[in-house]
Amino acid sequence: MKSKKKTNRTNSVFNKDSRFILDTLGSEVQVTSTITSPPYYDMKDYESKNQVGYGQTYEAYLNDLKSIFKDILSITKEDGSLWIIIDTFKRNNQVVTLPFDLSNKLKEIGWLLQDVIIWKKDKTVPWSTNGFTQRKFEYILFFTKSTNFKSKRDKVRVYDTSHLKRWWVKYPERYNPKGKALDEVWEFPIPTQGSWGDKYIRHFCPLPRDMVATMIELSTEENDIVLDPFAGSGTVLSQSAYMKRKYIGFELNKKYIDMFTTYLHSTFEANRIEYERTHENKAQLNFEKMILNLRALKYAKVLLSHIQKKLLINNFKIFVTLKQKSIIKQKLIKVQYDFIGEIDKSVILPLLNELSSKSPLSKFGIEPIFNLVKTKKLILKDIFYYSENNTHSYIEDKKLKSEKGRILSKIKINLNENDYL
Repeated sequence: MKSKKKTNRTNSVFNKDSRFILDTLGSEVQVTSTITSPPYYDMKDYESKNQVGYGQTYEAYLNDLKSIFKDILSITKEDGSLWIIIDTFKRNNQVVTLPFDLSNKLKEIGWLLQDVIIWKKDKTVPWSTNGFTQRKFEYILFFTKSTNFKSKRDKVRVYDTSHLKRWWVKYPERYNPKGKALDEVWEFPIPTQGSWGDKYIRHFCPLPRDMVATMIELSTEENDIVLDPFAGSGTVLSQSAYMKRKYIGFELNKKYIDMFTTYLHSTFEANRIEYERTHENKAQLNFEKMILNLRALKYAKVLLSHIQKKLLINNFKIFVTLKQKSIIKQKLIKVQYDFIGEIDKSVILPLLNELSSKSPLSKFGIEPIFNLVKTKKLILKDIFYYSENNTHSYIEDKKLKSEKGRILSKIKINLNENDYL
């Protein structure tokens, strides 16, 4: 007798044991990312019979997790991933290295450990006793099925200039225009009871929504399937729904599933609107534009300095014009540099080509277009003047424009480095 084909099981939470995940989902479901926090080993009764962790031996607990994640590996897409939030604990007056013990088990079945992230969370369950330090972090283990995995790192970069050192203003070439890459320490406070208002799900250890959103954004795209085999309060599932991902959850405690269903129903519309509003991130686009503008102007400043030193001429100005994105690998944007003045073409062009082909200018991500003109008609009200020493703040004084204004552009920037950290 042929077995029945499994129907679409997405956007569902199953009141079933995740040790039998394949019996429920079959092999047709293809998960892109699994995000979960397994039950604490033998420390918290989640009020379910035959639960993973509570009442088990440590070895039985590890073997159950190994079996569950082996089944998940079999239904994970080749470019898929696995996030596990997990902590050490103390037994018999010494630390048990659960994150590393589990990691070794998972590597045996084919998962590839790509990153170990520290989640700094301020509050934590006080398992550690008789120690010297207060526990304020957990580990996040990031595994992938293959070396060709989804990584949307540009989506989660830090582009808030208040988080940057003050010298970013003078050295824009050192910053990725998309923003600062995430580091291996993540700071997300644990949601406290009541912090989400009346709609908050009461759960032993809820995960921060922003942290889960970061994982989803990093490792999936819209319409991908996100799985949580230990769904608990359903933070992973609800956040996936808000962000236009499909979700699948497993949870033994029916009370949690009922709370999740009520919570998602009451919060979905507002949080979906919020996701759509922020998905096309204007702040990040503005940061990218600012960095590229600063790079384009500083590029002219570096050219000006080298030309004056090597050719001993200073009777020219440089007009900077942004053109379009570059199609050359490692280059970000085309910029036209018009050299205005009486300059010997045969002398300056070889020098420009030499300067642009080596560091530091070759590191700016700029594809330059050089043009020599004797004069250039300018609409002065649309032009901003910069000195050969400062291209992050335009010259406002009319007299100084003619005296010190060597770099001209329609780019308007007026930054004070002391406004930043």
